[in-house]
Amino acid sequence: MSVRPQNEEELQKREAIGVIRASRFIRKYAHSHKPITFATVREIHKEIFKDAWPEIAGKYRDEEIKITGSHHLPPHHTRILAEIETAEPELAGRLIKLSVAEGWLFNPKNITDKTMEIIDGIIETAAWLHHKTTHIHPFREGNGRTARLAANLILERYGLVGISIRIEKENKNRYRQALAQIDKENDFEPLESLIYDGLIERYDGVALRYYECGARFGK
Repeated sequence: MSVRPQNEEELQKREAIGVIRASRFIRKYAHSHKPITFATVREIHKEIFKDAWPEIAGKYRDEEIKITGSHHLPPHHTRILAEIETAEPELAGRLIKLSVAEGWLFNPKNITDKTMEIIDGIIETAAWLHHKTTHIHPFREGNGRTARLAANLILERYGLVGISIRIEKENKNRYRQALAQIDKENDFEPLESLIYDGLIERYDGVALRYYECGARFGK
């Protein structure tokens, strides 16, 4: 399929299939030795939209946009490449410091402080890439979906599991406020807390140490 759908129902169907395809892409990519860069983020976007909206799939926007429900004004489209070139070394620097949280899921009672430090680092980097993608807002559509999948790629590459951040009803406001808190105060804790919540839900109480560290995230 290479022609954009002619009705909204077909568009939503193809986008939903695209998210599933992109999830499979990141799962496979996470287990490869390929580097994670902003080009990878672009590939995630392409996987989501190549059948639903081929003319924008994996392509940076060439127009100004406003984010619904947000006071953040994304960089002018002529600044996107410069913003990404600035962020790329920081992403590489963050990734090189990470270790794999190997085996922690299967031995939750034996999680050490060192393991928790490793997990914290993974989540911090996932939150950073998530926010950076939404802040630059490089694509015409699908920046949030792409950012959430990019964060999952970090989690899965380093031994955790991909999550679903709930963004409906009151959770949508919490999600938007978490991103706004970073823009205003450079405070990543609310977004990291959302990621922790997603992990707790996925593991359904297995990783009990997450509940112990929840206090520092205001739970």
